[in-house]
Amino acid sequence: MDSWGYYNRECASFVAWRLHARNGFEMPRAIGNAGTWGAWFAPRGYAVDSSPAVGAIAESSGHVAWVEAVNGDGTVTVEEYNQNFQGAYGERTVAASTFHYIHAKDITAAPGGGSVGTSEYSGRDYLGPDQRLYPNQYLTSTDGRHVLILQGDGNLVLYGPGYHALWSTGTSGRSVHSLLMQGDGNLVLYGTGGQGALWASNTAGRGSSTVRLQDDGNTVLYAGGGAGWSTGTASGAAGLTGVQTDRLAADARLYPGQFLRSSDGRYRLALQSDGNLVLYSPGYRVLWASGTAGRSAHSLLMQADANLVLYGTGSQGALWSSNRTGAGTFAFTLQSDGNGVVYGSSGAVWATGTGGLT
Repeated sequence: MDSWGYYNRECASFVAWRLHARNGFEMPRAIGNAGTWGAWFAPRGYAVDSSPAVGAIAESSGHVAWVEAVNGDGTVTVEEYNQNFQGAYGERTVAASTFHYIHAKDITAAPGGGSVGTSEYSGRDYLGPDQRLYPNQYLTSTDGRHVLILQGDGNLVLYGPGYHALWSTGTSGRSVHSLLMQGDGNLVLYGTGGQGALWASNTAGRGSSTVRLQDDGNTVLYAGGGAGWSTGTASGAAGLTGVQTDRLAADARLYPGQFLRSSDGRYRLALQSDGNLVLYSPGYRVLWASGTAGRSAHSLLMQADANLVLYGTGSQGALWSSNRTGAGTFAFTLQSDGNGVVYGSSGAVWATGTGGLT
């Protein structure tokens, strides 16, 4: 049972958690089955209609989902659990008319979209002297919570957890060539052709410098004399700790506050301090979760019998498991395509089903 009175890995539990994590809205406890939600919300002043919005609750035939995106072709993309009665996470794009929508606390989609999409990861969290970031390339902090991306629309944007915009150069609509960390210490966003500089940190003369995207959300330009410029977006929140691997071997554990990182640096599987095991893409966009937020977790264990198990503290026992057993040697790998897979000698025995998602 979750914090809102719903069974874990059910559609209602997932949407209640998503509203908590992304919308900042707390579902009242146990208001009834998903099919009754509209009837509960409407008399209390919440809009229930056929107009989709990002962050709205999508309801159809007694099932609820969370609206991730409203697309320009009359479709919506939703995230959900247990749509096929298998207790698993899913994402699908369907006609907007598939659902009616409950507007508990809608959110505004981040400028430029809700993920890095087809953009290219630069492979690092910094730009050194004479290094460039080109359109549709991005940096990401080492813990994966923040992304600095030079968007195709010309805007340089810093996104925080949940892909929320924290800072930008305000150059949307301009034709950009690249962001250059100049050898003279000036960070400059150059336009194409004869446009020249569209934006700059105005730190020329500091000499050899590096601009770094930190885990606290601040993007800082460092030279020999220390910090010379920043986005001023430090959150003060402590990040997670990487275990410097993409793999849990048999009998290995992941503890609260730790994460695995895919070999290409884009994806993270984090055991959060709130007890939830979550697979993130850059900018902390959730791809999969165990649905155990609010529980006291001890560790994630890759058991020798092929079962991947999240154990609670004390006498709680298993909070979640992959429900797989087998003979042989098994290991969990967080792949560079975003899929988390338990492999044995004969191949994959379980997966998060998130391959290719961003």
